[in-house]
Amino acid sequence: MSQDTGSAAPTPVAERERILVCDDDPRMRDTIVETLASESFDVDTADRAVDAIQRIMRASYGALILDLKLPGLGGLDAIAVVKRFDQSLPIIVMTGHASYETEQAARAAGIFYYLVKPFNVEELVAAVRAALRFRSSSRRKA
Repeated sequence: MSQDTGSAAPTPVAERERILVCDDDPRMRDTIVETLASESFDVDTADRAVDAIQRIMRASYGALILDLKLPGLGGLDAIAVVKRFDQSLPIIVMTGHASYETEQAARAAGIFYYLVKPFNVEELVAAVRAALRFRSSSRRKA
């Protein structure tokens, strides 16, 4: 005869949102990872656009944070490739080389938000939360 210890089955924990950060500057990546991890997000990183694209092909992300100036494939070209795989993935672009032309090109490519470096972490977190709400509503409509 077994005894019932009265313990219930564990309640499933809600899956944390996964964010992908692509920047070739390790200090910037680390700052973003620390910031988003402190907000309870799971964060993956890549230092080149091709690595980020490969990750997106293998896993689902709530948002992509992408630097525009990257070695090899640049951010604007990467946006076009990412959008072919996942049209609704919100992309938050960040750049230290902001210009009207660059911002317009990024918006035309389908980005969700444009951040100019240096930016404050509150703006980053607000942009990520808005991107996740957008992603969630896109998934419900599909």
